[in-house]
Amino acid sequence: MKTFKLARTAAAALALCAGVAQASPGVTSWSVTDTATFVPASVQPGGNTYPNPVLSASNTQLHWGDTGSTATQSSLIINNSGAPVIVPTGTLTSTVSITHNNFPIPAGNSLTVVDILASLTLQSLTPSVGASGGASITFGVQFIETPNGGSGGICADGGAVNVGINGAGCADIFVISQNALNFPFDYDSDGAVNGYDPLPYYASFFADGFNYLSDAACAAAGAAAGCRGFETAEGLSTTADFKILITATPYIDPRTIPEPGSMALMGGALAALAWVSRRRKLQEI
Repeated sequence: MKTFKLARTAAAALALCAGVAQASPGVTSWSVTDTATFVPASVQPGGNTYPNPVLSASNTQLHWGDTGSTATQSSLIINNSGAPVIVPTGTLTSTVSITHNNFPIPAGNSLTVVDILASLTLQSLTPSVGASGGASITFGVQFIETPNGGSGGICADGGAVNVGINGAGCADIFVISQNALNFPFDYDSDGAVNGYDPLPYYASFFADGFNYLSDAACAAAGAAAGCRGFETAEGLSTTADFKILITATPYIDPRTIPEPGSMALMGGALAALAWVSRRRKLQEI
């Protein structure tokens, strides 16, 4: 199993308020810079020479496998690191992405562990005011590079070898270990000059293309059942697109909201209980 720990240090737009006169105007758009790099000291196996993982000078690319050909190398590539993006409040917006190029490599030369460190800076654009402050955000990603032949014709995800996503050999598995939701920060558009109250905002992070994986796939990556992630087909490249959502109220995971049918059923059950209770009281009179 390979574990990718993603540590985010969020420098959020923040100004200390001097008074509590009234609520400050809201921010409608932000400039967000997400600078993500691999941590050199965390790369295992070390050595920075093929067939071990080789880290680029920018610390944004890791290649491992055969030194002679990219066709027999696998790699992890961080894209768009350090490029500012405009994020409207309430709109899910892409920041960086990570691409896994999954190609056959000589046995025993796979990456085992690496940390990714990302520094996130938010600056208000509309209105264009705000000083910097900060908070720490940490979440992990787990990865397993699976044997292409599987075991007894079955791949690590529980599917059959040479079927579906395992058609060219067993797919590798990425798992996001936890959602990073509702990290709070304050913003005072007035800079405390007129004593406005700072408004609270919340930053939440997502990965586009992640789905709920089979229990077998979760277990193979060392994650609990019901995990989210994606599988990378052998011989192909798969990209996880990391996104940010900035909201003025906490984000509510839709999975925690009962479906209309469930709500109606619950309401009917409660009504039935209330009717039974009332009937008993009438019988006691």
